Amino acid sequence: MEATPSSRIIDQRVRNRIMEELLGLAEGDESVRRIGAGEYFEAFYDWVPHRGDGIRPNSALTQDEAALILKVSIALDEACDATPKMVSTQELIATGWPERIKPLARSALDQMLKRGRFREEIEEDEPSSTALWP
Repeated sequence: MEATPSSRIIDQRVRNRIMEELLGLAEGDESVRRIGAGEYFEAFYDWVPHRGDGIRPNSALTQDEAALILKVSIALDEACDATPKMVSTQELIATGWPERIKPLARSALDQMLKRGRFREEIEEDEPSSTALWP
């Protein structure tokens, strides 16, 4: 039986997942074409709540990272709220939102990549990997 991970390990894993979702958002229209309109929003909201009280506390994020993620979150919330619930891939692309969100996501991802990626089974004070994927 696997031991329950510590809260720090969970925070490290969540930070890694946010990085992965930022990578998708940083692809703009291409991401929408690849995963579809609904998943474009929902994949990010799995880790950062829609219209929540900002980002959940996470010991693995710096203040600068959290601030940039919040900018992405606010823009994505605006896009989601301005988009009909039943929207096609092409309709979402036509709104221009994915391309407007793209540079915000790229900026947040670049900031996070400066520190790197955390391991997911061992607690770390700082990320030990420079790769986005394990």
